[in-house]
Amino acid sequence: MHLLKIFQSQSRFFYTALIGLGLINSFTFSVLLLFINLTIAGKPFPVWAQYSWLIFFGLLAISVVTTKVFQTYLVKLTQQILYGYELNIVDKLRFATLSDFQKLGSERIYTAINDVRALGLVPEVMIVIVNSSIIVICALAYLFYTSVTGGLCMLGLMLGMLFFYATRNNVIRKNLGKVRDLQDKYHKYLLDLLNGFREIKMSSVRNQNLFTRFIKANRDTAKELGQQTAVRYLDNELIGRYSWYVTLGLVIFVLPPLLNMRMQEYSPFIVIVLYLMGPLSSLVGIMTHLNTINIAVERIQVVEEEISAVSGSDRKPAVLPRATDRFESLVFRNICFDYTDHLKQKAFTVGPISLSINKGEIIFITGGNGSGKTTFMNLLIGLYQPSAGSIGYNGRAVPLNEYSTYSDRFSAIFTNNHLFGENYDGFDLHTDNDELMQYVDMMQLRHVLKIDANKIDIGLSKGQSKRLALIYALMENRDLFVLDEWAAEQDPGFRAYFYEVILSDLKAMGKTVIAVTHDDHYFHHADRIIKFDYGTIVNDETVSRPMNVAKRDKLLV
Repeated sequence: MHLLKIFQSQSRFFYTALIGLGLINSFTFSVLLLFINLTIAGKPFPVWAQYSWLIFFGLLAISVVTTKVFQTYLVKLTQQILYGYELNIVDKLRFATLSDFQKLGSERIYTAINDVRALGLVPEVMIVIVNSSIIVICALAYLFYTSVTGGLCMLGLMLGMLFFYATRNNVIRKNLGKVRDLQDKYHKYLLDLLNGFREIKMSSVRNQNLFTRFIKANRDTAKELGQQTAVRYLDNELIGRYSWYVTLGLVIFVLPPLLNMRMQEYSPFIVIVLYLMGPLSSLVGIMTHLNTINIAVERIQVVEEEISAVSGSDRKPAVLPRATDRFESLVFRNICFDYTDHLKQKAFTVGPISLSINKGEIIFITGGNGSGKTTFMNLLIGLYQPSAGSIGYNGRAVPLNEYSTYSDRFSAIFTNNHLFGENYDGFDLHTDNDELMQYVDMMQLRHVLKIDANKIDIGLSKGQSKRLALIYALMENRDLFVLDEWAAEQDPGFRAYFYEVILSDLKAMGKTVIAVTHDDHYFHHADRIIKFDYGTIVNDETVSRPMNVAKRDKLLV
């Protein structure tokens, strides 16, 4: 029923088309059934008997054309819904905050996108259900017209079988739901294998456990549930098919003496049973697809609702305001961020953090693992929304609904930076672009990068990919640069060049740089060094060049 509402929401003519198909096919199948019974009884068709063959084939043609038109309409509507769901999930996802995306998990998004594809089965399923149901209704109506007692017997038999199938189908749906849950976890394990391939190769224990205890165990359980479900489906089909042969036997051997019926009285029952075998078998057989569709729709909507719940505050306006005002200052006022567990109970809090950043500063962020550096950086660039406190940009508080615009003021390069294979930013990536080539020379990549067809080959080493990321950051022409362990993968010579030359060049361009680093030998190239510990700032030092060794060591303790 919920599926019908989805189709109605996409096309106001859906119910009209469905009723139209039902009425036309009801009339067609009723007349065809009448034709068959009259022919068996040796009676002529009551209207235009001499053209009975023409009426017969004409009705068939009308039924075929009507079904074809409805099927084409349904296919187009299904594809519209299918791609609408798919794009809607992705569209909402891109406006979720980083913390909410991390809680959702990429494996659930993959599974939801796969679930969308199940909607492609809808046209086949709906045509079978509509046509088969019409045939069953017409056949029952004809039976009641012929014999009320016989009609009641057939209706009772159908209701009994319906209850039997419904009971078994509930178990099947539960098993299918478990299989979908296992699929979510399987995608998670698979992503761990693909994204952590180097780490997997570095430990035979980890490698073996991931495969045997997680991936294989998951697939074994899914296989067992899949087998149980498939056997139940086949049992349903088998019972459904042969139960009608049993019914046929009852009609032939039990019904006549029980109701004292003559041959010409119970022959319509034989015809009806034979007539119903195909449609009822189709209805039983289509339950596999119907269950798959219903489970897919339920899970898609759950994921959609979860994404909608976390993406509303980060929606960008239709046309983004340009960052025409240059950066002057940024202020954190008692910013806190709460980490919560799966029960949404507070587990750990970073903050309160209060600080100010001014134009042109080179600020180094330091601290041990778990000290709060990464959380601070994500708060700084707007990927995390604070639990308390506020951020001021150029003297104006940044409201939550403007965080996307606020994030556009930063160019950020993360520890595990990702280079896109396509030119999503629309940069002019041609060798005749003087600005691009200037930055390429600045990063000493002229003889390394392959620039072709407005794209740059990303088959680079880790250090080189970070240099290319910095080129892209420069081409964004933003005032604030956030670098997370940028120099960690650079060779010693280029690392020194970064601290001694590139940072000075960025400062000369009017850029403000906030960089997470542990390269203590280069601390004297910063204007300030901020140290984090236990989620708060424990030291904020202004650097006088050259920094004396005692002060540098103090910041590292």
